[in-house]
Amino acid sequence: PLVLDSPTGGNILSTPTLCLTSVAFAYFTTGLTRRSPRVPLLQSAAAHWGGDPDKEPLHRIHAVSFPDNEALEAWDRRQEELKNRDHRKIGKEQELFFFHELSPGSCFFLPKGAHIYNTLTDFLKGEYRKRGFVEVVTPNVYNSKLWEKSGHWDHYSENMFSFKLDNETYALKPMNCPGHCLMYDYRPRSWRELPLRLADFGVLHRNEYSGGLSGLVRSRRFQQDDAHIFCTLDQVRGLGSPRRRSRR
Repeated sequence: PLVLDSPTGGNILSTPTLCLTSVAFAYFTTGLTRRSPRVPLLQSAAAHWGGDPDKEPLHRIHAVSFPDNEALEAWDRRQEELKNRDHRKIGKEQELFFFHELSPGSCFFLPKGAHIYNTLTDFLKGEYRKRGFVEVVTPNVYNSKLWEKSGHWDHYSENMFSFKLDNETYALKPMNCPGHCLMYDYRPRSWRELPLRLADFGVLHRNEYSGGLSGLVRSRRFQQDDAHIFCTLDQVRGLGSPRRRSRR
């Protein structure tokens, strides 16, 4: 088995197997318990080798091992505390947000959750303005030619939601970088405009694998405090906020 150090103590053992019969499973667990007398199995789930759905399906087993009962009990208490602090559990109990199977990986913010969300966004926008950023709004859908030019398409197209329109391929944006480049490039620029700081709170979509989704931590639809700075090479060293720059 593959043994990985666990930040909570013990060793994490994750063993993908093409076909795990009851005899093989018994042999596997016996081998584990000989190495350590405390080996609770955490979960068993279907998976694909390397996360590639085109490859053969595997069966992944997660277990954690400890040398004695004291270490195992401490780990159990820690896991219970983490369950109580799980943001998905808190969000549902306090009616802040929830997730639904009809839109997997996309959060539904309820009124109280939306209030917190907008308050945080307003705070971030204020901090951006203090540092000389200007807010822009960019499209959600782009022709794949843009992603090919930026280099994203060859390395990231499988993680993008794409579709055909008028015999062309389009995709929902997973990041703002190419759109900001189009905004900078739409007319000739003067050196007097630099550095140009663009901030964007647009909606992003990423086609994450179902098994990788984890509440707000990893989702398919999200917004981030994304920004880009266009400047000359000799301006890179002094790219602090305007206030800090004026003090030098």
